[in-house]
Amino acid sequence: MWKLAKEVIGLQTPRGRMSAFLLASFVIFFSQYHWFENLSLWKNLGWESAPSIGLTRAYWLLLHGDVQAAWERNWLIFPVLLILAMIFMRDLYKRVRGE
Repeated sequence: MWKLAKEVIGLQTPRGRMSAFLLASFVIFFSQYHWFENLSLWKNLGWESAPSIGLTRAYWLLLHGDVQAAWERNWLIFPVLLILAMIFMRDLYKRVRGE
C-alpha cells in the first residue's frame, strides 16, 4: 500500500503514473464544477491570461461529455490529453509486458 502511494506521488513508475492519472480523473469527475473556479495558481498570482488557466475545468467538462464547452474553456486540453494518452498507453504496454 505504501509502496503504491510512493509510486503515485513520485510518478516514477508506469504503475504510479497510471494510478495517479486514474485517481486524478476520478476526483475531478466526482467534484463540483464550481470547486475549480479559484484553483489556478497562475490566476491567483495575477496572470489573467496564462495558457493553463481553465485546463482542469476543461477536463471536467470533457469527462462529463461536453466537448464544445471544453474547447471554449481551454482548447489546450486536447493536446495535453493527447500527450497524457500516449504516456498512459506506453505505461500500459509496459505493465502488460511485465516491465
